[in-house]
Amino acid sequence: MKTFIITGASRGLGAAIAKQCLQKSDHCILLSRTAHPEMVEIAAQFGTKLTFISVDLNEIEQLTSLVNKILEEVDEKSEIYFVNNAGVIEPIKPVGNLGQESLETSMRVNFMTPVVLADAFVKRTKHWNRKKVMVNISSGAAKNPYHGWAAYCSTKAGLEMFTRVAGLEQDKVPFPMTLISFSPGVMDTGMQETIRSANEQDFSDREKFHDYKEKGTLRSPEFVAEKLLELLEVDELENGKFYDIKSLL
Repeated sequence: MKTFIITGASRGLGAAIAKQCLQKSDHCILLSRTAHPEMVEIAAQFGTKLTFISVDLNEIEQLTSLVNKILEEVDEKSEIYFVNNAGVIEPIKPVGNLGQESLETSMRVNFMTPVVLADAFVKRTKHWNRKKVMVNISSGAAKNPYHGWAAYCSTKAGLEMFTRVAGLEQDKVPFPMTLISFSPGVMDTGMQETIRSANEQDFSDREKFHDYKEKGTLRSPEFVAEKLLELLEVDELENGKFYDIKSLL
């Protein structure tokens, strides 16, 4: 049996992963603020168990109890695939204009939430002798600086290093969980719309992202989701590794 747990599952890449998982797995646990009606229809069509948990991942104080709630839904014999997908691109501003409130939201959703979830998940499942994989959705921004993306680049870089350290540690325990980063590249999602609508003074590369859209070079979330799920079929994922979609094409 396979159980997929997906955060940010109501739109963009998260929704694309969820739709494909509902066709290929035994159980999907979807986490987002709002439910996606289409998921219920797909689950019914393919006979897949669907659990929806309404949650605001900006509220980090509830995350440990959230993991307990999730694991209560997981069959004792099921393989587990946890996709930390939820993320925010804003604030798109140069340093000096970021603002504390928007910075805190970025830090919580992009970094603190996946880190706290991973920590609680590892703790709760350390005695489970079965396949356990956590995917932290990363970005080229984890490795490369972009004007106006100080918050996004920093949080993704922090999550990337966390994944590497956790992977290193898990390789030394009896029943390890595999943690990897996955960079999906540029996709045709709502996040890209936000990027294109940024003020050019705040984001000097804005026109480059307009070109991506106009020239049709943005990958579809469905294509990226397919490549990620193909990657997860690999028998020996390298713990802590940064997997870039460009290397999987």
